[in-house]
Amino acid sequence: MDSIHSKNKKQVRRKAIIIASLILLVGCAVPPEDWNKVTLEEEWPPRWVKASTFLPREQLQGLRGAGFFEIEDNIYSHHCDSHGNMIRLKYNEENNTWKQIRYETHGCGGPDA
Repeated sequence: MDSIHSKNKKQVRRKAIIIASLILLVGCAVPPEDWNKVTLEEEWPPRWVKASTFLPREQLQGLRGAGFFEIEDNIYSHHCDSHGNMIRLKYNEENNTWKQIRYETHGCGGPDA
């Protein structure tokens, strides 16, 4: 008898979660008459995605990418070696080139990270 009651509680809880999710999704959706007015506020693809196609792959072989970021109008990329050292590159949009601007010992957390 308890297992039937427990099973019913789970079903009620699951239905409540589904209904709440649907209400949230529908409530936050763009109305159909406004679909043609939806635009991206930023350029697509982002600048860092375009810049990533020019990364010097042979220079970065054996490293793992730790991310891209922008400061003002500049695009940077971090890469980590197996010892936790960080290499930071800066992108030059005029020449589509990357230049190493920093090397930080254990900048990615060290060899045990």
